[in-house]
Amino acid sequence: MPKGKLTRIRLIMRIAVLLLCAAVVTGVSIYLFKPDLFARAGQEAEETEEQPPPDGIIKPDLEPPKPEPKPQLDAPAPEEAPVIPEEAPPKKQAEPGKGLIKVDGNNLFALVTKQTTLGRYAPGDLQTIPAGFVHPSRRGSKHYLRREPLGHLRDMWAAADKAGVQLTVTSAYRSYDTQVSTFNYWVELRGEAKAVTFSARPGQSEHQLGTTIDFNIDTNAGKKQHDWLAKNAHNFGFAMSYPKGAENITGYIYEPWHYRYIGVAAAKEWKAAGKPLCVFLKTKQ
Repeated sequence: MPKGKLTRIRLIMRIAVLLLCAAVVTGVSIYLFKPDLFARAGQEAEETEEQPPPDGIIKPDLEPPKPEPKPQLDAPAPEEAPVIPEEAPPKKQAEPGKGLIKVDGNNLFALVTKQTTLGRYAPGDLQTIPAGFVHPSRRGSKHYLRREPLGHLRDMWAAADKAGVQLTVTSAYRSYDTQVSTFNYWVELRGEAKAVTFSARPGQSEHQLGTTIDFNIDTNAGKKQHDWLAKNAHNFGFAMSYPKGAENITGYIYEPWHYRYIGVAAAKEWKAAGKPLCVFLKTKQ
């Protein structure tokens, strides 16, 4: 065999051997490091996808807004009608003053003024006011009224509805302890001298009787109700306790939403007399 041809064969064989060695080394490397290589490839693939948040955690941009809890309406201040919880935590105990005249809350004509006290009286025949009678924002809690006035409230509500007026109750029976919370709230917010002109002290609130209702206390949104009540409530036994122009007599501001049940006959007599309710009730003692 010629020498040149032999040299070419040897060169090809060497190249073939080198390629074979390289293939063997590559195969061995893949075999040895296969798990790690695949794990790295899988991790890179996973990192391209958005990971869900841990259990129990909602991403801020996906969390729906939570509605603010609606507090309970209560007696408004003279300039505005703010709202407070119906059962606000008591701040401090306010006890009725000495020398007040104790009255019986079971008497429909009980004289509830700043000179009298119901003490811790609580009615024994309270019933739940139908939710449909209650202002939509107040339907999260129950409202109560004594049996007799509740029956007449049903009749009055139906008559108002027929006339195109929907009565909406925002407050009814309030216990002595609830009035403690209510009165002290306003004292803390406005000062005692201001609070006593629109909020009763514990034991001196007609709401404790279980015969008294506040209809929508918003003087704008509730105006249609207030106008209808002023003309018709007495026919169903309800009388407005705090009329306009009688602040010096009643001790409270004008409250066109505040009505107390005293019976149909007595309410008609009160309407005809044209006197503040507290003055009229003195004639019934």
